[in-house]
Amino acid sequence: MRSESLEYFLEIASCGSFTNAAKKLYVSQQGLSKAIKALEKDLGCRLFQREGSHLALSAAGRALVPFARRCLDDVEMLREAMEPFSQMSAPGRASKRERLTIYASSFVADSLFFLLDEDIRRSHLNNVRIIERPCDEMIEELRTRPKPCPYALCLPIEDVGLLADVPDVEFRPLFATEILLVGSSQFIHPEKGAFSLDKVAKMPLVYYNDPVLNRIIGDMFAGRVLENVITHAARRISKYIQQGKAVTFSDSLSRFLTEEDGDVAYASIENTSRFVVGFAFATGDEGSVRTRDYVDGFEACFRTRCAPYLEENPLPVL
Repeated sequence: MRSESLEYFLEIASCGSFTNAAKKLYVSQQGLSKAIKALEKDLGCRLFQREGSHLALSAAGRALVPFARRCLDDVEMLREAMEPFSQMSAPGRASKRERLTIYASSFVADSLFFLLDEDIRRSHLNNVRIIERPCDEMIEELRTRPKPCPYALCLPIEDVGLLADVPDVEFRPLFATEILLVGSSQFIHPEKGAFSLDKVAKMPLVYYNDPVLNRIIGDMFAGRVLENVITHAARRISKYIQQGKAVTFSDSLSRFLTEEDGDVAYASIENTSRFVVGFAFATGDEGSVRTRDYVDGFEACFRTRCAPYLEENPLPVL
């Protein structure tokens, strides 16, 4: 159980909405939903229930509130007590008051910072504030007036060159990944081979409404109409998948990092889209040293955790 999950739980309880809580916490609704599902699995009970259009605490959720607050208070006291020792053992590491801001697309926040949460924490790379922003907006800012912080980007391979000629900006690719199809093991049978785009276009689909994903999916299915898109609502996607009523999209790195689930199957898609995830940052400003140190540390953490994936899925020549 992670303390962040308790913070998310309390914020959702306060807002009465995943949407509003996600905005206040600067995380995606998909990431928030995953965290709450993991917390409910740890505790063995449902914490929220629907009352019409309103999200309300269940009996278990109401009982958890005071314990969650006390737990987070204790965690905060522990961190404050350990701060002097932390600075002595790692003087070059930023203190909590010097938290590094990272701009990230929704996909990157979910695939990297959520799925690699424990590895990031063990590597002391968690003292950051992640703000989700559209990828196009971040690229435009990097071209004109970049801020002294890392930008975590998800780019179609053909778009990586957009930053190549930008003065004093470096793009550090971490990995390449590709779109996969995900659904109930009753719905998808990987042993039958890859799905054609024509076949996928006719299937009942549910997927998260993220601008980067929408563009990648749009380019992949160019000239084809997705005939049966049921919903983009994050809270309903899991239900449709588990019940075998629809399929959704994932990617090869997320599959690598996600625990095996016998009820869910992955399948390749013919002529699928591939894209690159990495950090871009300005090299000519006063914050560049700290930013580069963070990117170096994150890259080392990622290469250690995902070495088998990188061996099977090497970065293309960019």
